[in-house]
Amino acid sequence: MAQLQIVHPSGEHSIYDLVDEKTSIGRLADNAIQIDDQSVSSHHAEIHLEGDTYHLHDLGSTNGTSVNEEQMTDAVLQHGDQIRIGAIDMVFEDEENVSEEPLPESATASVEVTKGSTRPPGFASSSPLAKLHRAKDPIAALLYMLVVIGILVFGAAAFYTYQMAAAAV
Repeated sequence: MAQLQIVHPSGEHSIYDLVDEKTSIGRLADNAIQIDDQSVSSHHAEIHLEGDTYHLHDLGSTNGTSVNEEQMTDAVLQHGDQIRIGAIDMVFEDEENVSEEPLPESATASVEVTKGSTRPPGFASSSPLAKLHRAKDPIAALLYMLVVIGILVFGAAAFYTYQMAAAAV
């Protein structure tokens, strides 16, 4: 079975066997491979086994995915491919060239359900696209307010005119 070797920023290595037809990679605990790094999106990428071929699909992540230093959204993986997800480096090993090292012990993770979604503390986006900020135009706000007041005054005048016409009859 193929493996994914992850090189953490601390220099530590983790090896994951790709045993399922679809392996999800991301920051949240519901991913098959959880990477607790701020540069990794909550659901960053997936590796699919299609026949005898492994495909890597980026899931619209903020910081992108690259294979052999080329930014991509979909790629067919070959033995030795260098994968970068956010700021995390990985190496793909196909079934024929997998090292026979034992797998590390897995830790039990606790999961808490939240009622909202927020950015983790210290999150920094390395997206090349700047976030658009709209400047608030005080003149436009004043015009909107005058239009609303005008509509209210017109409605009140129409109401009183109707009342006076009805009283005159």
